[in-house]
Amino acid sequence: MEMNSSSVAGSPQIMILDLDGELDASNYLDVIDTVRRLYKEGARQLVLDLSDLKFLSSSGLVSLHSAALIMRGEEPPNPELGWSAFHSIAADVEQGFETCCTLVNPQGRVRKTLEMTGFNTFLRIFDDTDAAVRSFSAA
Repeated sequence: MEMNSSSVAGSPQIMILDLDGELDASNYLDVIDTVRRLYKEGARQLVLDLSDLKFLSSSGLVSLHSAALIMRGEEPPNPELGWSAFHSIAADVEQGFETCCTLVNPQGRVRKTLEMTGFNTFLRIFDDTDAAVRSFSAA
């Protein structure tokens, strides 16, 4: 999987992270590490562009949830501890939409995975990056 990050013009605290390929057990920790780095560099709001993501596993869901927690300033559960990460996800999905992290343009199986797991009630999904960025000022 490839990742590219860029800041939003006029707002260095908003970062866009493009994910391209498959997000699974082989690379989900790389996503978490990248989001940690962006947060340490000053990002406080994150747009995850899933336009080119072809597959999203349960490990990938852990990385998306962890990204939201990191942007909130919280430490995510250790993904190596197994079910504790999924219990944390379930609790956040029940609480409603996250305000520090959004998703853009998930396609096919990725969108279906997000809907089946309830992530579409935790992370707002937008059709384009501009709408996702504008949502932060509306929150």
